[in-house]
Amino acid sequence: MSSYFTRKKVKTKGEQYTTRKPVSQVDLTLTEMFERFMDIKKTEGLGKRTIDDHYLHFTYFCEFTQRDLKNEEIAVEVFRDYIAYMLEERDLSPVTVNIRIRPLKAFLRYSHKAGFLNSPIHEDIKILKTPEDTIESLTPAEIKLILGQIDDRYYAGFRDKCVIFTPLDTMVRISELLAIKRENVDLKQGTIKLEAHETKTKRARTVPISTKSVNLLREYISETEGNNELLFLSFNGEELAANTVRTPGFY
Repeated sequence: MSSYFTRKKVKTKGEQYTTRKPVSQVDLTLTEMFERFMDIKKTEGLGKRTIDDHYLHFTYFCEFTQRDLKNEEIAVEVFRDYIAYMLEERDLSPVTVNIRIRPLKAFLRYSHKAGFLNSPIHEDIKILKTPEDTIESLTPAEIKLILGQIDDRYYAGFRDKCVIFTPLDTMVRISELLAIKRENVDLKQGTIKLEAHETKTKRARTVPISTKSVNLLREYISETEGNNELLFLSFNGEELAANTVRTPGFY
């Protein structure tokens, strides 16, 4: 991959590049600004996955520039070229490009607010338009067909039946489902408590479950009593991996 400063720039028709050199209050490199940004983010109670994502997407951008930019070199044209590079040379989808751009916009917004960048270039970096997919839910017949494939005479099959019924009732995410603790299942009230540190929004919430799920979970909990604090486990008593549950036909 060629450097941003030597590669041919991708321009829209009639667009001319101009080099902007804003006079910043503090002379910092891109990496120095980013480390200050992350120091702030780490105090905001963000999850480890979110913190790791910020570092990952910053690394992608640095691989594109191939050197540590000074703040006076940071202009909207650099990021427009980065977007063009991802779309045209890396052949990434607009959805993926947006995922990589959003953390950078947050970083640039902070840098401008902190006085490291004089221009609010984050306002000129636009999120790409993407087609909206229509997500169709399963019909009752399709759900019945899936459940009919499960042999619930054995532990794994009965567990998987519970794993399917629980999100159908609660609409929890896979990560939230696998983090449910046995002590947070209230069979009398017919509810499950999701702890704040296990949810994407970092807010605790209580979700209802149907009578069918209550009966299934009552039997499941009774048969697996004392195994682990987590509700859903592998046959060997180990934590289930999210990718395992997402795999088609895991049951």
